[in-house]
Amino acid sequence: MIENEHLSPNTGTEVKAVDLRRLSAQDFQSLASLCYTRGVVIVRDQFLDAQELGDFSNRWGNPWLGPLLRAADDTRAVVTIKNRGKSGTVTEYWHSDSTFVENPPAITMLSAVDVPPVGGDTMWCNQYSVYEALSDGMKRMIHNLKAVHYDRQRFNSVEGRTPYLESFAHPLVRLHPITCKKSLFISGQAEHFEDMGVDESAGLLGFLLSRLGQPDHVYRHRWRAGDTVIWDNRCTTHYAIHDYGEYPRRLHRITVEGERPQMDRKRL
Repeated sequence: MIENEHLSPNTGTEVKAVDLRRLSAQDFQSLASLCYTRGVVIVRDQFLDAQELGDFSNRWGNPWLGPLLRAADDTRAVVTIKNRGKSGTVTEYWHSDSTFVENPPAITMLSAVDVPPVGGDTMWCNQYSVYEALSDGMKRMIHNLKAVHYDRQRFNSVEGRTPYLESFAHPLVRLHPITCKKSLFISGQAEHFEDMGVDESAGLLGFLLSRLGQPDHVYRHRWRAGDTVIWDNRCTTHYAIHDYGEYPRRLHRITVEGERPQMDRKRL
């Protein structure tokens, strides 16, 4: 059994004394189980390069690059994240990765190479606990609703990308394919409910989005060089803060393909 320590009550667990390059099958299953249930796993002092991160991601499934990013040289799907300045940041809102596609990625991983001396934290919010904190009446209200997620506002910041608009409707309450637990599945990319207009959706959608980032459900990570962080996009949202000015910041990132989100068909 791998050694681990919970870093907040609801999400974020540090796994200790492991080398992700040489993780046994049993330890990998323990680590993956923590990720699926806790949402975010942190492993310090790994110093994975792009190729090593890509190799480790293969244990989780097939790599998924998506339409927004370009792979680094000599890799299939590893992206290098660098400081592009405050005006160029696209991560300062609560979101799950690429929810505007039919099959959003299941897992995302970041390996920290260079980190600023201050700032640059990333926050994760546990969508299991957000859902569980809702009243029974609210759970019944949203049980069969879908939100429409759009790729709308951020394409102009991606160099060389031809702008286009893509959207998809996903259930507000998602059944996790592995844990079989229900979570809220909402992101800043959601703009309205299926078969409803923006104005009609605004009140309830705004309330649900306001639940993201509530302190009881959040883990805030202070990066160190060598950190590898793995999270489950199916049951978390995240928010990367740009408060480090012109300091260099470089991380390797990869995502693993997911499945189409499924709602709970049981009657509440």
